[in-house]
Amino acid sequence: MSDLLAKILPLAIAAAINPTGILVLVALLATSKRTGLAYCIGFSATFAAFGAVVLALGLRLELKPSLTSAVIDLVAAVLIAYLGVRALRKKPKPEGEKRRALGTAAGFAAGIGLAVSDFSSIIPYLVSLKEMMISGLGSADVWTALVVFLAIMLAPLIVPVGLSYAAPKTAARVLDPLRRVLTKHGQKIIAVVCFVIAAYLAVKGVRGL
Repeated sequence: MSDLLAKILPLAIAAAINPTGILVLVALLATSKRTGLAYCIGFSATFAAFGAVVLALGLRLELKPSLTSAVIDLVAAVLIAYLGVRALRKKPKPEGEKRRALGTAAGFAAGIGLAVSDFSSIIPYLVSLKEMMISGLGSADVWTALVVFLAIMLAPLIVPVGLSYAAPKTAARVLDPLRRVLTKHGQKIIAVVCFVIAAYLAVKGVRGL
């Protein structure tokens, strides 16, 4: 179990660093806490449901470590590196740009939409699911690993929502500076994370060949 966690924790942290998702959430919470909550639920439920289905199918197949696993790591490394380059070339949106207010249903749909298009989180997630499926561990350990991954990846969205309900004034003091930092440096943060994870996966893939 410890070996599996050592492999997926760096990927979970990378998937959790999601400036775009956090910026959208902060903007939604500023207009409606319910909409922000719905957005968080849509995003979280999509990743959780997808992971549960893939993992259930993978466990039935009883997959083992192979050359294919190493190739997947190398391909993922290339894709992640490309996302890093694209993030560096993308210009940040103006600080003052406003998002129109959304209803609860639209917020939920927006969460799903980001989940299926957020490749900087999807790729580390897929690699982690692969590691869980080929780990050879029992079902209880594998499902525990999935819960740990999701808890880490989703914390940057769940915590602000919880804080906005439990301590609105504190949330406002914390989230506004965070919004400014992510607006200005979000793309650079994404790029650095992508390059680090690309290097990690490249080394891991080469070792597996």
